[in-house]
Amino acid sequence: MTRHVSLTRLPVNFARPVGLVTYIIGHSQLLLRGHQDDEQGLSTTLEILFKNVSALSVRAHYPSLTIRHASGEEETELREAVPGPWYDAQAFVLGERLLGGFVVAGAVYWGESSAQETYSSFLVPEYELPRLDLGPSHPSERRTIHTPYRQRR
Repeated sequence: MTRHVSLTRLPVNFARPVGLVTYIIGHSQLLLRGHQDDEQGLSTTLEILFKNVSALSVRAHYPSLTIRHASGEEETELREAVPGPWYDAQAFVLGERLLGGFVVAGAVYWGESSAQETYSSFLVPEYELPRLDLGPSHPSERRTIHTPYRQRR
């Protein structure tokens, strides 16, 4: 497969649903995907890959997604929240506001493919994406689950 990288400017807007697929901890990579949906006129799979991720706050799903560089004020706020050296990292904001999500990463790449979706990524072909484990539907033994209760003030 031949790859061609095209340099573009941010912001970029993807007017389609995009969701979190995986965060590859060992390689510090975040992969988002917009699935094919012929009924909605989406004949391609969109993938967005952030590399050398040092901090992130993302939603599981975006009805549409804009990726932009953080403003000066937003970057200052993120540098206070994410201390330590950033080296070549940049602050990418997902959406119109910082609350929509952010990724501090070295780079972001995206592309579209009309190939059938699989459990692999065309942007990260060396990594097999996690599959849903349809093992036993109930645990073999009872488990204790803890949750904090709301305190009255």
